[in-house]
Amino acid sequence: MNENENKSYPADVVERLNGYAEKMGISVGESANQFNAWLKAEFLVEQPLNEDPFYLSQWSEQFVIETRNTSSGRQRDTVKYTGMFVGTEDEPRDNRKGAYDKAMNMFRNNRDQAIDGGHVGILTAKEGKWCLNGEPTDERVNGSELPWFGFEHDDMILCLLNNRDGKRQPIAPTSFSKAVYFLGSREGGGDIQMWKVSLQGKAMEANYTNWFASRISVIEPTKKGQDILYTNNNFHETVEYTNEWLPENLRKAFSAERLLVNTKMHNEYVDLGGLIDAHPERKITTNNGMTLNPIVVTSGYVTFLNKEPMDSEYDPTGRSYRLNIYRQGVDPVTVWVSGTMHDRDNVFEYTDANGNVRPYNEKTNVIVIGRLKLRPYNNEMQASMSALGIYIPHRTARPAGGSGDTSLNQFKGDGQ
Repeated sequence: MNENENKSYPADVVERLNGYAEKMGISVGESANQFNAWLKAEFLVEQPLNEDPFYLSQWSEQFVIETRNTSSGRQRDTVKYTGMFVGTEDEPRDNRKGAYDKAMNMFRNNRDQAIDGGHVGILTAKEGKWCLNGEPTDERVNGSELPWFGFEHDDMILCLLNNRDGKRQPIAPTSFSKAVYFLGSREGGGDIQMWKVSLQGKAMEANYTNWFASRISVIEPTKKGQDILYTNNNFHETVEYTNEWLPENLRKAFSAERLLVNTKMHNEYVDLGGLIDAHPERKITTNNGMTLNPIVVTSGYVTFLNKEPMDSEYDPTGRSYRLNIYRQGVDPVTVWVSGTMHDRDNVFEYTDANGNVRPYNEKTNVIVIGRLKLRPYNNEMQASMSALGIYIPHRTARPAGGSGDTSLNQFKGDGQ
């Protein structure tokens, strides 16, 4: 590809490739060539200019972040963000699934073309080493274990191939990432907003505590307007749960029950009665016309609790739960809770002032972070939420069962 062809990319992709070229001390044409090689190796994209601009933009962001500062094996440079975790996606996402499916479809339809084209390799064990298409690799055979890049298909062991720099090298058949959501900003300045924090490696397996002031180390987007923060594999080891970065007079305002609903501090909160109008204003429409439901924060009083699981063919656990929330003059809104979230977050319980975990009852005020969805119902649009996080302020929670605290201590408050 020559440098002039770079002009056919979307403007934000061109901007990133120009910036990458400047940082790496290479020409814009070489920057584009490296990007094309990376796309082919990682996602089996043969003709980038024919791809959806929406994905080209995401790929270029990922390319710049993954390749800068990694040639020497160092951790990528990070900056500090402050705020709090407010939600978690249920399952990791395999970013290489499209490439895997494409390569395997090619292999099933024309095995020779897939192998000769450097998309798929056949692995065999010989003299204590794994061989790729008959040629030995550096990977030693270890009993019945497959090499890290191998996978079984019918009676064969295969691998995906990376064609970067003209060499056919095996790559892992999967590349998982998982997202947690962080309401905050760059330490020392910047507007508070909802950030999607992309995790990889062991950081995906770690547990993150919602609703507490935190400081995290992240890799910022390369372009304004992007809302994804990338991370190193040791991200979980660098998280600090502390409010020391806040001036003492602001620490009370940064408690979860205040921060989440404070429209003066951020624009993520939408009143329950405004959800229907907020959807068209906040939804994301891709270049191919696909609509992505927006993530918002809202709150209401519980009018219905369904603590018994319902069968769900869409949930990986096979079950889901729901609660309805309302405010005066507003129709109840259904909040859907996945089986994974139910088990992980104990969403039908809250922690009281003494640190005791207790179930709550209807009429409890809850704050919901989730994906806002609309559907037609009786010739009108009806809003619902797919929860990513649910916070129950203990001061307004209605304990379920028993008579609750009957001592005078219940009226003393906690100073908040």
